[in-house]
Amino acid sequence: RRPPPTACHQPGSVCEAAMSRLARALGQVVLLSVAIAQDRDGGKEMVITNIMHDDPEGHVLWDEQNNRPVQFWRGNYSDVNTISCHRSGDLLFDWSALKRAMINWLKEMLRQTNRVMQVYWEAIRPVQHALTNIVAFHNITTSRDCILGMLSVRIFYMTVQSQRYREHEMIESNNFVIDWYYYVHKFRWAYLSRSGWGSVLWPSLSLISSYAKDATPHMSWVDCESLPGAEDLIFLGNNYDAPIASTEQLRRLMSVLEAAEQELERVRACPVAFAYGATVVSLVSSDLEVALQYLDLAQKFIRQYREANDFTLVNLINVQWPLFQTLALAEQRVAGELGSDVPTTCDLLWCPEGGTPNEPADVHLRGDLRAGYAQHHGVHLHGGHAAQVLAAEHHLGSECQVLDVDLWDQSCIADEHGYEIEYVQPDSQAHYPERKVGWGKVKVVIDKLREYGPERCAYGVSIDTDAYFRTSESLASAVYHYGLHDDKLVLFSQEYHTELRPNNTFINGGFFIVRNSEAGVGLLEEWYNVPEDYDDMRHLKKENPQGLNLCWDLKIQPKHADAVVLAPSNLFTAPLGWWIRHNWFKDLRFEQEMQDVLLQRLQRRYGCIVCQNVFDWDDSLNTDVGW
Repeated sequence: RRPPPTACHQPGSVCEAAMSRLARALGQVVLLSVAIAQDRDGGKEMVITNIMHDDPEGHVLWDEQNNRPVQFWRGNYSDVNTISCHRSGDLLFDWSALKRAMINWLKEMLRQTNRVMQVYWEAIRPVQHALTNIVAFHNITTSRDCILGMLSVRIFYMTVQSQRYREHEMIESNNFVIDWYYYVHKFRWAYLSRSGWGSVLWPSLSLISSYAKDATPHMSWVDCESLPGAEDLIFLGNNYDAPIASTEQLRRLMSVLEAAEQELERVRACPVAFAYGATVVSLVSSDLEVALQYLDLAQKFIRQYREANDFTLVNLINVQWPLFQTLALAEQRVAGELGSDVPTTCDLLWCPEGGTPNEPADVHLRGDLRAGYAQHHGVHLHGGHAAQVLAAEHHLGSECQVLDVDLWDQSCIADEHGYEIEYVQPDSQAHYPERKVGWGKVKVVIDKLREYGPERCAYGVSIDTDAYFRTSESLASAVYHYGLHDDKLVLFSQEYHTELRPNNTFINGGFFIVRNSEAGVGLLEEWYNVPEDYDDMRHLKKENPQGLNLCWDLKIQPKHADAVVLAPSNLFTAPLGWWIRHNWFKDLRFEQEMQDVLLQRLQRRYGCIVCQNVFDWDDSLNTDVGW
């Protein structure tokens, strides 16, 4: 809220102290000192200051919680290929897809076209859950696969929130201090452009700044009303998207800025004005390398502005100079020439040798294992339910018409390799009485393997309904590679997260293979009975969505570790897994990718895609416009 007009003039007030400190440090008038009254929760009065730090480039961000300097990413900040995140190293997020989606929507927003909502539906909606998980730090390990991607998503997320939420996060909570430090002190702005992430960052901050100026005009401020040495060229009120009218004016502006680079003390009197002037050169210069050079110069100038109480970004989004708007335009121009915001296409349209484009899995599991393919092993595939997935997600008609693509994908795999596949709707009384539905898949596999015996089904496989087979390889390769034909009884994917419980977190139950022997099925029965056999586990029948996995981790794994394979999570349980892709985030884009894989398999088998009468396709329950 706007403070009382006299709030900063009362003797002894916080604002008066702020002005005095600034005057002593710089001998200048105070630029901004805004008191914010009690918040909606009745909290303490908050004061936003604008006091120049006396050492803007030498400060150290401090981690108050751990009482140490902030620990920054230890990667290579100048390796454009790495920071671009063309490939995901952690197999959690398809960073190229996320980047492309955000860029496409931001372009429509900045142009104020009538396609904003359509592009949001087409581009953002399919990846919305992944974006939310990144912002919430959910399902993310302590390693940071794509630090620029994570930072960019955090800023982008603010563009689609309410103004009240933005004010809470960016002003009252001041949650972007470290983010801004990364952008100004760690990553060169030219590299931001080359990586493509500048096309997310600067348009996002442009929108946020525009929202802030409309919503909080009382926080508006300016360091200088014109650029010293080029007052007739760079001044407030000038047309920021076409400020320079001639080559001679451009050369004169460049001369002023280059001279200022050698006198950074002078820049500190008008740091935003100088940074804005450099972005103008980047926008209007006809030479790409000059444009990139002046982006870096703008970065050097803006480093000279650092607010002593860490309200740097808060103040910059409210400054009267159209800094972020011009950066967004300059970035659009630079990225267009670099092609950094244009997705690269894959030349591989189909696989002449068969299979799907999945070379990494082939490398891991093929090789000398081909001899194992010759021996026939019956495999029974069970379409199980993840604990968090409702049974109603899949529907079977009277003629067992399959409506969901993951089951189609499993059907293709089963048909190609001669497996039996059964889709089972667990019965609450028979399979998971007084339990969460996830327990049902264990009981179903036990009952089916007992019923069919090892002669009909040598192995049982359970895969959750939010997972699918990314590879076309035979399951026999996994069976032989991991010794399930020898001394191992069951294979689980190792859980992706182990940081919080490093010594007792083992399995992800979304995919497992079990040998159909007395010992193998007995192991599943022992797992199913844990809540009954251990009083301290009884509550996990219903209370915890991860109760199924916890029962294995805490009671079964310690007893039977020698008979259990904990297979790499990058192969068997990750949203970008090489063998099995497990959709933790429930993203629509994941389903779209799965449809694409299915269509590739159909094309390879039938020579065309979705031929008439290949499958009975009942879409009576389908309401997804993407189909």
